[in-house]
Amino acid sequence: MKTKPNFTKKDFIVTLVCVLFLLANIAAIGTSGRGRAKEAVCLSNLKQLGSAAAMFMVDNDGYFHRGNCSGGTHIDYWVSAWEPYYGSEYNLCLCPEATKLMSDGNRGTPDVAWGKFDSTTKWVKKGQYGSYGINSWVCNNPIDSEDYWRRNDVKGANAIPLLLDALWIYGWPQPTDEPPDYDGQYFLQTTSSMARFCTSRHYGAINGLFLDFSARKIGLKELWLLKWSRTYDVEWARQNEPDWTIGTGWMVPLKDYDYNP
Repeated sequence: MKTKPNFTKKDFIVTLVCVLFLLANIAAIGTSGRGRAKEAVCLSNLKQLGSAAAMFMVDNDGYFHRGNCSGGTHIDYWVSAWEPYYGSEYNLCLCPEATKLMSDGNRGTPDVAWGKFDSTTKWVKKGQYGSYGINSWVCNNPIDSEDYWRRNDVKGANAIPLLLDALWIYGWPQPTDEPPDYDGQYFLQTTSSMARFCTSRHYGAINGLFLDFSARKIGLKELWLLKWSRTYDVEWARQNEPDWTIGTGWMVPLKDYDYNP
């Protein structure tokens, strides 16, 4: 006579552990997959905004918009200057990892977007919002300065940032800028323009659009090694690695790049 096999307590525990392990891995794969999908949408947004910038330049003799002058003199913002070319679709200006608006009281985390602006001026419209910021050194600024790129038909355009994940709508990064004290530090709490772009939207990185209209992922420690302005000294930055232990030291474990070669 055949005997019915017994399912012991030990068998139950082993099976339970295997099921839990499987569920944990499925959850991890799901989270990773959602993150990659959001990265892809973010890069697509940047490329579409790059197309809007390119069309603006065609209509303006090959120049970018004027931008805003360092020191607080506002002229025009990219979100307004390019709006006729991307069709007022402000959600296109949002990284899907950063949709919480500052106007709703959000501060101090990487998932915060600037706006909504609460009034209309000559440089911005009421209700505009987004979570990308422009490298203000690309603008056709009326200031007589050799720092500004003004156009994109320049050597090394693929290493010159144009539009990136950011906590504010613009910034003028310098090689001497310090890292933020913590991830998502609100820009008014620091004099470092680089800190506006240095926020972990995509697993220790941000997405960025470059002057040749290519888009890719940028490691946060790599930001200091990009050619932000015509006079930005990349070699000085390479020889003078920022202090990653500043503040909470949150940047210490992030991917390293070729400093002090």
